[in-house]
Amino acid sequence: MTTRIAIVVLPGPGRAIPTIVKTNLPPTCIIVEGINPPAATPTKGDASTAPAVPGRLLGTHLRTAATRARALEATHLMVLRQWPPTIMPDIQKMVAACQAHPDALVIGWRPPALLTGWRRRWIGRRWPRFWLKMQTGRHLRDPLCALRIYPLTVIENLRLYQRGAMLGAEILVKSAWAGVPFHEVAVDTAMAVHHGEPSSLGERVWRFLLNVHYALRSVLPVPHRKLVPDAGQAGFKISVWRPMRSLRTLLRENTSPTQLALAAAVGVFLGTLPLIACHTLVIILTATYFRLNKVAALASSQLCMPPVVPALCIETGYFLRHGRFLTEISLETLGYQALERLYEWLLGSLVLAPLLALLIGGMTLMMARLAARSMAAVRNLGSGAG
Repeated sequence: MTTRIAIVVLPGPGRAIPTIVKTNLPPTCIIVEGINPPAATPTKGDASTAPAVPGRLLGTHLRTAATRARALEATHLMVLRQWPPTIMPDIQKMVAACQAHPDALVIGWRPPALLTGWRRRWIGRRWPRFWLKMQTGRHLRDPLCALRIYPLTVIENLRLYQRGAMLGAEILVKSAWAGVPFHEVAVDTAMAVHHGEPSSLGERVWRFLLNVHYALRSVLPVPHRKLVPDAGQAGFKISVWRPMRSLRTLLRENTSPTQLALAAAVGVFLGTLPLIACHTLVIILTATYFRLNKVAALASSQLCMPPVVPALCIETGYFLRHGRFLTEISLETLGYQALERLYEWLLGSLVLAPLLALLIGGMTLMMARLAARSMAAVRNLGSGAG
């Protein structure tokens, strides 16, 4: 399939594409005109003399642009809010990347020297990356870069509700949930998704709450809408009581033995800690952030269910505090002194959690390697028979 990219420049002062540039665009690019974002609310006074404020792009207008692009037989869409003089080399690089990776969402990344304000600082660069990784497990060097090329299937099938800068974040998060791959390209144009938009305190609070919403939504046991199917699907329930069978299933999902071992170690480590009533949530968030197998992490954490592991942690913590083990089990020691037992559980878990994580992680690594070898032998036998 031939890749054709529709370029939309939102109308406004200084945003028109020069005629000479139109003639020098790559042959796979076409210009889409007549897409108008919502007008900004005029200030008090004479509306005709009010200064023009850049309108904020809505998801509906993005889909309108996608419809126009589809009518022109385009396969990808690029929306620009301005046309800097130095953008042509970046467009050529992104178009080449789009042709090499037609199924990916191509996004630029700007070097820190091009960033301005607090975005140039360490926290300003890390904060958007942290949220994206927490919500999707994906890592991007510059999630706020406005130079993007979207596959039209992404815009046509995603449900988009936000506007302005949060629309860009919404597209990235939901695209990652849908299984769309990302491809980054180094650019020299300092263009961000929030360019020219006022940012009030209320908008910043809404942005924070929306990021929290996406992070919590990512851990709900409700499947996301997929545009790209997963490489493998589990055919039966994963269980710690059938370790080899479960490991073979997980290995079919493009997960390496090392990744499974790390996931099991993380699950056991967090399962040992006294994270009462929130073990599952913390394990899923941690596995998502580090892009580990969530099923393996949750399954291994079941080894730490009460009463064995918590009792061992309490005994270890009691020994650290008093130099002897707790031998009296009564209403006073478990009821009236419950806060002391909880503190000893925390102390003991700090000792046992790393040890149990190393033990279970090492055992998982050995068994996963054995399972991988047996699967490889079966495949070789089948290919040899064929």
